[in-house]
Amino acid sequence: MDYQEALDVLASKLTTLPSVEGAFLAGSLADQFQDEFSDIDLGIATKNSAKAFSETFALRHQLITAVGEPAHFLERGWEHCKMIAALYGKSQFPPIGLEIDIIFSQLRYVSEQMPYSVYRIVLDRNGKLQPKLAKIGQSKPSQDIEKGIAQHLKWFPFYVHDARKACRRSDGFQVQSMLEEMRKLIFFVAATRRGEQVFGSKRAYRYLSIAEQQLIERSYQHSDENTVAQLARLYLECLAELQLRYPITDNVESAKIALQELL
Repeated sequence: MDYQEALDVLASKLTTLPSVEGAFLAGSLADQFQDEFSDIDLGIATKNSAKAFSETFALRHQLITAVGEPAHFLERGWEHCKMIAALYGKSQFPPIGLEIDIIFSQLRYVSEQMPYSVYRIVLDRNGKLQPKLAKIGQSKPSQDIEKGIAQHLKWFPFYVHDARKACRRSDGFQVQSMLEEMRKLIFFVAATRRGEQVFGSKRAYRYLSIAEQQLIERSYQHSDENTVAQLARLYLECLAELQLRYPITDNVESAKIALQELL
């Protein structure tokens, strides 16, 4: 079985549940970045009643076992949403297994499931899901991006200081930890330059130039004070273009002054 077969099994199961209003895909299966290692990120919208939501969520284990016996699973919830995430082994989904994340909410709360995501509808029983999803923006509002960058600029000098301190202590674990925090903020602004969002490092390379990719790759191999300084310069370079789009100049200048003192 491949992920498309697994998705077909889930869709078939959902069509038999009258409490389900619709279902949609997000993540790489809904955009141009899907490959053989893509997860299944499936949103399920129930009818707008607590009863329909409870009935559907009660069948979550039936849904994940319809695909196969998971090797591991977890559950969590937030606001009006609940999720079950299942991992299937490589014997069923070679070569490395498969992750399926299923998020449940009532139709009225579907925007809380996977905001700012490209989506692809799998099931829309009464044509009500499409209008709801169409109202969800696929990118963060400008003010939220500005706020995020401003907050990151406050954190970044602390990461630089802690990274240099760890270098002096020859604490390799802490150096890599701080370098990774620095890299995450670089990835964020690099993606923002392209009008995209990335959190962490997953597929972040696609938003970097070749020279930037090479610098990041070297930073995984050489964890010293020179690397800290190079990453700091790269972060400021990535921010230069964003200063033309967002009112963050004062925040950038403040960070620059701090970094000049620290490096």
